[in-house]
Amino acid sequence: QEARERSRIAFDMLATVLDNNGITAASTALVTELALRLDCDPVSVGFVRHRRCSVAAVSHAADFSKKINLIKDIAAAMDEAVDQRSIVLHPAREGWEYRVSREHEELAREHKTGGVLTVPLQFDHRSIGAITFIKPAGREFDEAEVDLCDAVAAVVGPVLEEKRRNDRNIFVKIWEASARQVERLLGPRYFGRKLATLCFAAVAVWLSLATADHAVTSPAIVRGTIQRTIVAPFNGYVASENVRAGETVRKGDTLAQLDDQDLSFERLRLSTSRQQRMTEYDRALAKYDRAEAAIIKTQIEQAEAQLKLIDEQLRRTRLVAPFDGFVVQGDLSQSIGAAVERGQELFRIAPLDTYRVVIDVDESDIGDIALNQAGVLRVASLPQEPMSYRVERITALSMQKDGRNFFQVEAALDHPSPRLRPGMEGIAKTAIDRRLLVTSYAGKMVDWAYLVLWRWLP
Repeated sequence: QEARERSRIAFDMLATVLDNNGITAASTALVTELALRLDCDPVSVGFVRHRRCSVAAVSHAADFSKKINLIKDIAAAMDEAVDQRSIVLHPAREGWEYRVSREHEELAREHKTGGVLTVPLQFDHRSIGAITFIKPAGREFDEAEVDLCDAVAAVVGPVLEEKRRNDRNIFVKIWEASARQVERLLGPRYFGRKLATLCFAAVAVWLSLATADHAVTSPAIVRGTIQRTIVAPFNGYVASENVRAGETVRKGDTLAQLDDQDLSFERLRLSTSRQQRMTEYDRALAKYDRAEAAIIKTQIEQAEAQLKLIDEQLRRTRLVAPFDGFVVQGDLSQSIGAAVERGQELFRIAPLDTYRVVIDVDESDIGDIALNQAGVLRVASLPQEPMSYRVERITALSMQKDGRNFFQVEAALDHPSPRLRPGMEGIAKTAIDRRLLVTSYAGKMVDWAYLVLWRWLP
C-alpha cells in the first residue's frame, strides 16, 4: 500500500512538471507542491552548472534574491549530495548508511531548521542537480518520506533536464553540446569514439603531409579527327538504305540509294531526242543545207550535255563512303520513300585510324590546363583499357551544359585502342602537377568559400 501511494504521489509530481511550460515555471510548481505535500519550508531545486549547483527555484518564493545566505547554504548542501551521488540526510536516522553531511549540519545550525534532506537528480547516469527538503525546527524526516522524495526525484529528474535544455538559447546549446562531446572524448568509456577521432586525426595529418599527382577530372567524348558529311546531291526520294549509325564501312560501300526513276525517264527522253536530231542532221547534210545542219548540230550538243548531267545525277543517286570509317550519324531505315532536299545531311562518317578527344573542363579547373599536358582517358565501353593523350587545343569561349559552364579542350590520343569508336564517352584525367593531398581534395571547397565571402563582404 505504501509503495502504491508513493508511486501515485510521484506521478502527480510528474504531471505538475509536465503541465508547466519552461524550466522556471515547472521547477517552481514542483517545489511548491512538494512543500505542501511534505510539510516542508522551503523545498528547493537546483541544477549543476560549471560543476557547482545553482538554485533554480524555492517553494513559496518567486523572488529569492533577498535570501542570499540561505540560498548559498542550500547550494552547498546540494553540492555535498551531488559530489557523493547519494541521498544525504541530517540528522541521520539510526542505521542510516554513513554520508558526509557537514554542509547539511551547517545549514540546519545557521538557519535553525529541523531535518534537512537532499536527493540528487539523475539523468543519463550522471547527476544533473538536486532537490533539498527542509523541515521546520523540531521536525525530522521519517523513512517513508525519504523513500517518497527519492521516488519523486527519480521520476521528475529526466523531465526537468529536458525542459532545462529546451529553454537554453542556441549559443548555450551549442557550447554545452560541444563541451559534452569533448568530455566524452577525453573521459572514460566511449572507446569507439576515441578510436574514430584518432583515425580521423591520423588521416588529417597524412593528408596534410603526403603529396600526390594532381589531375583535373572531366567528362570526355571521342570524335574523329575529321568528319565527312554525306548530303543529298539533289531533291529526290530515298529508295533504300544499307547502313546505320554505329556501323563500319569501307571506301566505296553504298550507304543509301536515292530513287532514280524520274532521272531514267528523263535520260530516255533526251536519248530519243538526240537520236532524232542525229537523223535530221544527216538529212540536212544530204541536202547541203548548212544553216539547218548547224542549228541541228547545236541541238545535238545541247542534248548530249543534258545527257551527261543526267548520267552524273544517276551516278550520284548512289551514296558511297568516301573512305574507310565509322558511321557516326545517320539512319534512313524509317525514311524509305521520304523526300530529301538538296544539301540535307543524311550521314556523317569519321575515319577509324585517327581520333581526337573532346574534354569538357569545368570553368573552375580551366586555369590549370595548358597545352601539351598529358592525361589518361577511360571510356565507358572499354574501362579496362586506359589510353594516354596530350592536350592540343583549348577553346577561348565557355559553353553551358547541364547548368554549368565549361571550356572544351581537344587532345590527341597517343595509342588508341583498335576497338575505340567515335562517339564513345568516358572520363579524362589531365595531369597537372604534384600537390599536397589536402590541397587536391579541399581546393574547390576553399575556392567556393572565397567566392561566398567575396559576395557577402562589403
